[in-house]
Amino acid sequence: MLLEIYISNFILIDNLRISFPRGLTVLSGETGAGKSIVVDALGLILGERAQKDMVRDSSKAAIAEASFDIAGLEQLQAVLEEKGFLEQGENIVVLSREIVASGKNLARLNGRTITASLLRQVAAGLLDMHLQHDHLSILKPYMYLEYLDRSSPAAEPLLTLVQNTHQRLSRCRQELLELQTAEQTKLQRMDFLNYQIAEIEAARLQPGEEEELQEARERLRNQDKLIMAAERSMELLYRQEEGHNAYDLVSSALDTMTPLGHDPFFNPIISALQELCFTLEEIASSLSAYRQSLEDEPFSLDEVEARLHLIQGLKSRYGQNIADILNFLQKARRESELLQDQDQRREVLQQQIGSLEEEYLTAAQQLGDIRKKAALKLETAIRNQLSELNMPYLRFRVDVLPAEAGPKGMNRVELLFSPNPGEEMKPIQRVASGGELSRFVLALKIVLAGVYEVPTLVFDEIDAGVGGQSLSAMARKIAELSRNHQIIIITHAPVMASVARQHYLISKEIEEQRTITRVASLNQEQRIQELARMLSGDDISAVTLEHARHMLIEGQQLLPPD
Repeated sequence: MLLEIYISNFILIDNLRISFPRGLTVLSGETGAGKSIVVDALGLILGERAQKDMVRDSSKAAIAEASFDIAGLEQLQAVLEEKGFLEQGENIVVLSREIVASGKNLARLNGRTITASLLRQVAAGLLDMHLQHDHLSILKPYMYLEYLDRSSPAAEPLLTLVQNTHQRLSRCRQELLELQTAEQTKLQRMDFLNYQIAEIEAARLQPGEEEELQEARERLRNQDKLIMAAERSMELLYRQEEGHNAYDLVSSALDTMTPLGHDPFFNPIISALQELCFTLEEIASSLSAYRQSLEDEPFSLDEVEARLHLIQGLKSRYGQNIADILNFLQKARRESELLQDQDQRREVLQQQIGSLEEEYLTAAQQLGDIRKKAALKLETAIRNQLSELNMPYLRFRVDVLPAEAGPKGMNRVELLFSPNPGEEMKPIQRVASGGELSRFVLALKIVLAGVYEVPTLVFDEIDAGVGGQSLSAMARKIAELSRNHQIIIITHAPVMASVARQHYLISKEIEEQRTITRVASLNQEQRIQELARMLSGDDISAVTLEHARHMLIEGQQLLPPD
């Protein structure tokens, strides 16, 4: 609901803040007092075009700001939380427009600059204004299906099924279209993939092979030096003339010390010399095996260089190392398999599309039948309301018509209207007069009170062109509607003002040769005075005051309890 509006430096308003309670609030005042300024400010909040002549003092910006409590609007809360405009658990939304004299303007949501389209999107779910036909979101044709679906519990599961089936059907059709489009390039792609796969497979690459080849290349380049070093080392450590190699010398020292093994000094040395002998034997054996491997190297240097050159060529085309090349090979194989399976996939998709089309058609037809039943109920309910609003001869029909298949089914809805006997029924926006349209919108909102989710409704002189019993009936209906919605009405009709919970008087004053619009909250006696003025102008008599007092008492009895 709307908590308050703040208007600054806007047309005739310097600074103005108005708070709004739940239920029905009335704004009244003499013609020209500035009531339309408040409406213009709310229009800016709804995303209407800003004009530079709205700025009162060109040296500073004009501001129109409204704060809303969105508790209970779970979907809107979730969207704003997801976009970072609300912390979890918060429920206050502040929408504002700021205009400078050049005509430029900014829109903000909770202090953050937003686009005008986002402002309109958010505001449309919070506030609905009855000004001109194009301001009435309730009369937007795209909303009509929602009214029928929300008013029929049986429609919800079918609508979900229709939406899900349509989504799956769209995905399948899109995939099939892509497959058909890709058919022309499929053979070329398969030839290229097969060439790449064959080239990599022919190389028979092994993980870690490149590193091993690089090591082998270094060995082959230094083969003679390595063999010579291995032979010389074996001679010095083990094979040289007896008594002149390291092993024999250590063994001699060990033989000398062994008889002294009982001595605590020599005992650990003897153990160390024994370990050293074993180590020398192992080193000699390793050197011998290494020397033999150098002589038995399976590949020549030219062969190793050629293999490394092949790997380098593959790396330049398929990856930075052998692991990348093998990974590319796996991907190419998978893509080739997918391309080979396209014909089979097309057949599967065509079967799925046929099955989904049948499922969609069945669900959409069932949903259409439910909508037609809901349309009859809506017609009856609205006719009853219009009859109570003194429009007994009006003809009204809800037509559920065929439409192109979409996510909401295969229907569109028209609201047809004929205010007088003998006149052709036409879409309501084209034939209803101002007063007729006002009463129709009121009737529609009353009937849809439980499913029309916009919490705050603003009516600017909804009673224009309505009088007598019709006006009294309209006042009763407005009071009824305020049970489910917050209502703000700008009116010249005292009977309408009498049913309000809160009454504000808008007046125009001149201060220091400047015209200023002011808004005052009226107490009980002040409301009686204002109702008397609305009844008879400035010529207020005791009879007029008494009439106004009784009107207020009767009007308050129509209000829902706090």
